[in-house]
Amino acid sequence: MTHPAHSARRGALRLLLATAVVALVAGACSAAPPGSGSSAATTATDAPRRTETVIDDQGRAVELQVPVRSVVAFNTFNVEFIRAVGAYDTVLGLDGGSAGADYTGYWPGRDTSTTVGKGQAEPNYEQLAALKPEVVIFPRNGSWQDAEPKLAAFGIKTLVVTGWDQAKHVFNVDLIGKIFDHRDKATQLNAFYTRYKDLLATRLAGVTPKRVYLENDKDYGSPIPGSGWHDMIVSGGGTNIFGDVVFGTDGAARGSVHQFDIEPEAVLARDPQLVIRNTGGGYALASADDPATVGRALLARPGWDRISAVRDNAIQVTSSFPMNACSKIIGSLYVAKWLHPEKMTDIDPDAVMREWIETYQGVPLPDPGAYHRLATR
Repeated sequence: MTHPAHSARRGALRLLLATAVVALVAGACSAAPPGSGSSAATTATDAPRRTETVIDDQGRAVELQVPVRSVVAFNTFNVEFIRAVGAYDTVLGLDGGSAGADYTGYWPGRDTSTTVGKGQAEPNYEQLAALKPEVVIFPRNGSWQDAEPKLAAFGIKTLVVTGWDQAKHVFNVDLIGKIFDHRDKATQLNAFYTRYKDLLATRLAGVTPKRVYLENDKDYGSPIPGSGWHDMIVSGGGTNIFGDVVFGTDGAARGSVHQFDIEPEAVLARDPQLVIRNTGGGYALASADDPATVGRALLARPGWDRISAVRDNAIQVTSSFPMNACSKIIGSLYVAKWLHPEKMTDIDPDAVMREWIETYQGVPLPDPGAYHRLATR
C-alpha cells in the first residue's frame, strides 16, 4: 500500500521536473546565435515598428517602416554589413556575384541556387516582385536609378548604400544599423573600422608615399580616382601611378574607374615601387587565379626587369577577397605593411582579416595568408 505522504512527494517531484523541462525548452527556443538578428525579447518580425525617413548615401530621403523586416541587398559588401549588424535573417536573396562559386561556404544555411539577378547592374525584376522585400539596396554604381520606379510599382523601396566606399563607411554602417534598429552593433562595426583607419593615419603621418601600380583582375586594367581601389592605395601610404587620370576627359573613357585600360609602356614609364595584382575571387580560395602562375607571368613581361618593384622583389599577387574586406580598410593595411613595414611592425593584416571574417561574418577563415603571396620566378 502506498503511503499518502510518499504519493504527495512523488507528485511534487513530477511537477518540478515538468516545470524545469518547460523552462529549458522555452529558453532553447528563445535563444539566438550571435549575429542572427534575433533576441529572446524581440525578433525582426515582432518588434514594434515606426515610420522613419532616412537619408541614403546619394542624399535621397526614403521613408521606411523601421525596423525593416525583409530586404534584398546587391553587392557583397552590403550583405556583409547587414550580417555584421545582426540582421542577416531579413535577407531574402543574393545576387549572382554573392551567391556564385566564388563564395561557396560563405553563406551557410542559405539556398544560393536562385538569385535576384546577375549583379547590381542586372537585377531580376520578376524574382524581386515574387520575393517582395520591403527594401532593395544597391551601391551607387548599381542600376538603382533604373530600378527605383520599377520596384515602386510593387511597393518596394530603393535605398543606395555603397559598401565599398571608405569615405562613406561610417555613414553607411550607421544607416544599416538605423533601418534594422541594430544601432549598437553598427557602432561596434564602425569602431572596428575606425580603429584601423585612425591607426593608418597616425602611423603613416609624414611618410613619403610610394608609387603603386594596382592591376585589377585584368591585364593592364588599373583603378583611377573614383574607385575604392584608388582610395585603398592612398590610405595605405601609397600614390597611385595613374592617380592623375580623370575618367571621361580627354578621351580617358577606356574601361571604367575600377579597371581603366592603360598602355603597357605607361607602367614602365611611371616605374612603380610596388605592384599589386588582384586575381579576382572571393571566400573560396579556388575561385581566384593561381597566384604562382600569375606572378611568373608578371615577372616575364617585356621591360619589367627595369621596374623598381621587380628589382626590389615587391610584386604582390592577391585574391581580391582580403583586399576588399570591410570597405577595403583591410586592403589598406596590407598596402601599408608592404610599403612601410617599419611603421607597421606590430600590425598583422592577416589577423585583422581573420577578426573581420570570424567575428563579424561568423564563418571560419583557417588561413588568411593563403589568399596572397609574393611573386617569384
